[in-house]
Amino acid sequence: MKKKLSRWTALALTLGAALCFAAGAAAADTLQTITAYLDSGITVTLDGEVQTLKDGSGTRIYPISYNGSTYLPVRAVAGLAGLEVNWDQATRTVQLGQTKGVDLIDTYKVYQVEEDDVWSEAGQVQTADEKTEDISGVSYSHWLWFDTSKFGAADAGVSFNLLGKHDTLTFSYYSNKNVTLTVQGDNGSVLGEYDITGGAVAKTVTIPLLKTSELKFHVKMVDWDTQVRIVNAYLDAEA
Repeated sequence: MKKKLSRWTALALTLGAALCFAAGAAAADTLQTITAYLDSGITVTLDGEVQTLKDGSGTRIYPISYNGSTYLPVRAVAGLAGLEVNWDQATRTVQLGQTKGVDLIDTYKVYQVEEDDVWSEAGQVQTADEKTEDISGVSYSHWLWFDTSKFGAADAGVSFNLLGKHDTLTFSYYSNKNVTLTVQGDNGSVLGEYDITGGAVAKTVTIPLLKTSELKFHVKMVDWDTQVRIVNAYLDAEA
């Protein structure tokens, strides 16, 4: 069985990028004429096995030699690595891997917050707020937060109205202390529930939304001075 290359190995193999996409009129100002050569004498192997490079239509293609360097076609190399490849003509962007989708925290505003006025608080920080916070060793510009005071423990939650537009949600969670996180949909249905270990590196999960309209994150915090964060929350594109 063929092994898949890591993402970084695939990028290193390209040695640049001979793109197999239409340039379009918008590229006129960035195009430069060069003299390069298709070189059918170059062999590409993966784990010692010779590979045949093909474009999106299945036609065989070859490496390009230019100015002492060898360039491999992005789509062909990404195929060997098991990466999805897309081309955004509007922005002239090669997209490797799956696109993230709709950013929940920056796109939707929390419409309801559940908190204890004395013992717990919750909220949302968006990129437009121009704040940053280090969460699980990474700096973020937007996140959901749930905190208890230094003197007690309580539950907290935030809710979004998604209007039934989405099927899946991928997000990462982190807490400095042990808590239980529950993600709920319409009528309190449980979409996902997680016992979070305090101080553990942030974990990423994907849950089905089943076209729910209401999306609620509910955190049960049982210790004082608890801080829970939700980051990298992406919805699939609207159906």
